[in-house]
Amino acid sequence: MTAPLRRIRRAASGALLGPLEAEVMARLWRRGPATVRDVVEVIRTDRELAYTTVMTVMVRLHQKGLLERERVGKTYVYRAALTRDEHDVRVSRDLARGLVSQFGDAALAAFSAELDEVDAEHRAALRRVAKGRDRAR
Repeated sequence: MTAPLRRIRRAASGALLGPLEAEVMARLWRRGPATVRDVVEVIRTDRELAYTTVMTVMVRLHQKGLLERERVGKTYVYRAALTRDEHDVRVSRDLARGLVSQFGDAALAAFSAELDEVDAEHRAALRRVAKGRDRAR
């Protein structure tokens, strides 16, 4: 199985981020900027984790472009680089591009067929989005 296909399958299952990555992002989206220590203290109410484990995850999320950081004194303050909605839009776009790149017309045909199953409210929202894009061009 190719790497893009693995990413697509992980995304389809909702597992784009690892469990701890997802928890860290959820905490930062909910509370805003925080240090590693802040995040560790919040997560420790649910489970015991080492400071270095959370720090490693946050550094990796920064390297992936999901977190921004600013040095304040001797520590970093991290914040989400995108809102949750912006992140969802970016991931959805990347998944769609990946599917079309990997499967071409078959992916487009499958997506089109799935649209027949979407309720009327969502179809209307899709039409509004498409019209907005047409006007922007």
